[in-house]
Amino acid sequence: MFKTFITLFLGIIFYSCSSAPEITKEEREEREEYKEPEVKSTGKGNLIIETAFDEQKNKMYSKSEDSIYLYWLNNQLLILGYQSRCNIFAINTLHKAGFKCPDVNTLTYDLMDTTRFLDIMPVIRINDLNEIEIGDLIVWNGHVIIFEKLVKIKNKNYAQAIWAGTRQEDNGENIMNNVIYGKYPLEGYFIIRRPQYK
Repeated sequence: MFKTFITLFLGIIFYSCSSAPEITKEEREEREEYKEPEVKSTGKGNLIIETAFDEQKNKMYSKSEDSIYLYWLNNQLLILGYQSRCNIFAINTLHKAGFKCPDVNTLTYDLMDTTRFLDIMPVIRINDLNEIEIGDLIVWNGHVIIFEKLVKIKNKNYAQAIWAGTRQEDNGENIMNNVIYGKYPLEGYFIIRRPQYK
C-alpha cells in the first residue's frame, strides 16, 4: 500500500513537471497570427435601431418589389425577385447610420463566415445572452436581425429586434414593407457581430 502511494506520488510530480509536447513552427505561427479582436461597445446602438425604423418605411423591401438598392455599394441596383432581403436591410441600415460595411454584396452565408469582415463587424463571443448589445447583428445561416433587447417569456429567450422578411402581412404598425419589429426566438446556431462606427 505504501509502495503504491509513493509510486503514485512520484508519478504525479514527474507528470506535472514534464515539458509540453513539441509544436511545429507552422502551428506556433498560426497561434501567434490569430488574435482575438478587442471590441469595445460603440455606444451607438440606438442610432442603428432608429435608422432601421426609418428604413422600414422604404417600399423596396416589400414583397411586391423585385429590385433593391445596395446603399453601401454606391446604390448598386440588384434584381432579386422575391428573395429574402434581411441581409440587405441590415447592411443598408448600418451604412445609412454611418457604420462600416463590407465592400461586396454580402449574404447571410458570408456573414456566418467567422473569418471575414472582422475589422468592420467583429464576431463577439458571448457567455451569456445578456452580453448582446443594442445594434448588434444576430446572424443565422439564412437570416440576420438587428438586436434591440433580450426578452424572456416562459423561460424562452427572444430578441426584440427588427428585420426584413416575414410571413405576416403588413399591418402599418410593427410590420411595414415586409420589415418587422418583433420578437425572434434565440434558437439554433447563431453568431453575434458588432458593427463598428466609421
